[in-house]
Amino acid sequence: MARPPHPGPTERELTLLKLLWEHGPSTVRQLHQLIHLRPRPAYTSVQSNLQGMLDKGYVHSRTDQHAHVYAATVTRDEVERRAVSDLIRRVFDGSALRLFTAALHDEQTTPAELERLQALLDESRDD
Repeated sequence: MARPPHPGPTERELTLLKLLWEHGPSTVRQLHQLIHLRPRPAYTSVQSNLQGMLDKGYVHSRTDQHAHVYAATVTRDEVERRAVSDLIRRVFDGSALRLFTAALHDEQTTPAELERLQALLDESRDD
């Protein structure tokens, strides 16, 4: 049975997108050198991942002096929003409240993050 399509970038694709968002348009060689995964993926694996991302529309490429230069076509915000929307739908049965409740009970939430969340809630009440 065929595997259903992934709702967003895979872990490896997300790693490459983060590098492109941080460093801007890059060649396969540059991205391969920037990856800090262990074990480091083979150059050809990075190249294959980028081709798949090109097919999915996550990146575009242009040729620059015999090398393909890849750039992200999706923003960090778009990817985050899609991922959160998918998470709310699949895990929290469509309830954003349940997602926020789970997030607030996470011991990694800092006081500064809690203050920012409160400010966002206050802003949304004023609208």
